[in-house]
Amino acid sequence: MEKETIIFLHGIVGNKNAFKTEMETLENRYHCFAYDFYNPANLVDKEFSLEFLVDQLYSHFIKEKIEEAHLCTLSFGCIVATAFAKRYPDMVMSMTFVGGYLCNVPSQYHLNVEHVLGQKEQWEYVKWIDYCASLLNPNSVHLAEDSEKIYRDYALQLEPGTFEQALRIQLEFDSSSALAGTQLPVLWVMGEHDELFKGTLMSLHQLIPHVEYCELNHAGHAAHVHQHAQFMSVFQSFLKRKLVQLEY
Repeated sequence: MEKETIIFLHGIVGNKNAFKTEMETLENRYHCFAYDFYNPANLVDKEFSLEFLVDQLYSHFIKEKIEEAHLCTLSFGCIVATAFAKRYPDMVMSMTFVGGYLCNVPSQYHLNVEHVLGQKEQWEYVKWIDYCASLLNPNSVHLAEDSEKIYRDYALQLEPGTFEQALRIQLEFDSSSALAGTQLPVLWVMGEHDELFKGTLMSLHQLIPHVEYCELNHAGHAAHVHQHAQFMSVFQSFLKRKLVQLEY
């Protein structure tokens, strides 16, 4: 039987290596594909927007001759996947969101995004990025990882206007409308200590009654990195169940 395809999408910062370990683990059983949102060659004479990101993903389906695929995303990537699935539901087999969140819902995260954007002109750019990191990807006392530094270092690799627009997408996108009524299989994986982003999910089960929600122990926002074995167990079980359902 032909291999199914999994397309991996990274977060608001970072790159196509966000799921590198997972791709290496799965490559014998699935066709695994990842790409960079912020490839400078693709941004020439184009405005960075959610429409751009959806069109970019569609272009990879066409270029790679992919008829349908599972989408596995980290954080901000869930917005791209959700918007894509809303437009092209027949091209999506399932969606897995690691550290996913809902936009435009009452939450501390939404308030923090509004706040940092409102404060941008008050700060020198590098200091503003530091401020963004502290409010949007804060360190956890439960984890040794310096998540603020990781966020800051990757954010500084982006064009300032592109990073700001990526933040604004989170205020403009209506997750509730995009997800309401979806019949696609959805696996939502959060870290036990990812409190800021879990705070956006109060209405998740009302939006997607069939969602499979899982929290990984001793993990934060990048839960698949902090607990690779836990994540792979949950993810592969989810994928296998979808395959069995398709066969029957």
